[in-house]
Amino acid sequence: MQKVSEVYEKLYHYTNWDGLVGILQSKTLWATHCKFLNDYSEIVFFRNKLISLLIPHVREACEESIKQIPSIEQYIKQMGGLDQVVKHETEVIVDAQYGATGDEIYILSFCGQHENPYINSNGLLSQWRGYGTGGGFALVFNTQKIEEMLNIEAKEYEYSSMHFCDLVYSDDENKLKDELSEDLSIIASNVKKLIIGVATKKMDNILKNLESSYQPFVRCISRYKHYGFKEENEIRVVVLPTVISQELLKLASRDSVTSKPEKERKFRNKNGQFVPYVELFKSIDELPIERIIVGPHKEKEARVSALRVMLRNAKIEITCSDIPFAG
Repeated sequence: MQKVSEVYEKLYHYTNWDGLVGILQSKTLWATHCKFLNDYSEIVFFRNKLISLLIPHVREACEESIKQIPSIEQYIKQMGGLDQVVKHETEVIVDAQYGATGDEIYILSFCGQHENPYINSNGLLSQWRGYGTGGGFALVFNTQKIEEMLNIEAKEYEYSSMHFCDLVYSDDENKLKDELSEDLSIIASNVKKLIIGVATKKMDNILKNLESSYQPFVRCISRYKHYGFKEENEIRVVVLPTVISQELLKLASRDSVTSKPEKERKFRNKNGQFVPYVELFKSIDELPIERIIVGPHKEKEARVSALRVMLRNAKIEITCSDIPFAG
C-alpha cells in the first residue's frame, strides 16, 4: 500500500471555533475514542462483513477437523448441523477478536485532497453543512510532515498499534480485495488453525498465531466504512495506546527493556458527555498547518480578520470559502 503522502500532498481537518482555538493554542491534534465519533457504527461496522468473509474458511476447518476426529460429526449434528456450528463459531471468534483490542481505539480524521480544485480552495460543502450556523474551519496540513510527526510520536509513547491510512468504503469490493486481502488472509489462516487446534487438542503455537492476527485485524476494522460517507474521502490516524500495568513494567525490567511512557487519556465535554481523547504531537514545536479556510458563516470576513490578528507571527495563509452561507 502506498504511503498517504504519495497520494495526497495536502490533508484537510474540519473543526469548529473551539476546536480550532484548541489546536492553535495546544499545538496538538486530538484523536477521539471511536465510541464517541459522529458515526456511531465506526469499527463495529466491519463485523458482519468479516463474518461473511471468514465463514468459508471456518467451514473448511470444521470439515478438516471431522476428517481427523470423526466423532466430532456427531457433536455437530447435536448442535444443529454444520451450517449452524460454522455460523456460531465464526461469530464467537470475531467477537473475541473485537474484545482483544481492549476497546481503546482512537481516531484522528482528515479529508484527502479532492480532484476538483474548487473544493480544495473552498472546502467540502457536506463538511460545512455539518457545522450549521456555528460555522466551521478547515485546517490544511502538509501530509509528509504529518507522517514524520507520527514516527516521532511512536518513538516517544507506548502504542500497541498505530497506522495512517485511507479508507475502504463498503461499495468498493475491488479495493477491499486489493488492499485488505493480505490482512484478511492472515486472519483467516489463523482462525482455521485455531479451530483445528481446539478440535484435535493440538494447541502448539495457537497463541502466537492469534497474536499475529492482532495488527491485521485492527487495520481491517479501522479502515472499513459505510459508502454513505464516501464523499468525505477520509484519511485517518488510528492509535491504540498501550496500558502500562505493573506486570508489564516488571517484565520490561526483567528483560532490561526501557519502557516508553503511557499516553495520557484526556476528556472533553461535548453536550454534557465526557469524551475520551489523546493529544498527538505534543513534543512538536509547530504543527504543519499551511492554510486555514474559514467556512460559510454570516460573519466569515470578521473571522478571517480575527485569525489574521491571532496568527500574525505565523506563516499560515488565511482564506475565506466563497460557498454561500445558508443559515
